[in-house]
Amino acid sequence: MPTEKVLKKSVLIKAAVLFPAAAAALAILYCHEPLKTAWLPKCPLYVLTHLHCPGCGATRAVYALLHGDWLTAFRNNILLFPLLATAGLMILRPELAKQKYVAITVAVTVILFTVLRNLPFYPFTLLAPLAGE
Repeated sequence: MPTEKVLKKSVLIKAAVLFPAAAAALAILYCHEPLKTAWLPKCPLYVLTHLHCPGCGATRAVYALLHGDWLTAFRNNILLFPLLATAGLMILRPELAKQKYVAITVAVTVILFTVLRNLPFYPFTLLAPLAGE
């Protein structure tokens, strides 16, 4: 069984790789508006079926957040906010990630969000990302 020192070193190594990679990805996204950038991939589910996956609009939402436009971010993918909060909580309290109810709650929330955002009538159309998928 790994010692606590080995586990801490493993976490530090992962952080040393992930944080710079995430910072670089965010810097690139900051400079390139998703709808005007051909090399950013389109959602394959939306391209094939015209259904919004739970992640549709997330790239545009992060772009909007990076530019301080909270309302547009919220409008593009409202699920991004609770998922970021949940991820942050799991980073601060890793024992929560091992709780079965947390995984079930996240899965049910994502599935419900996906179904509701694809319903073609008000108020559920508000859950779809802004035009330009």
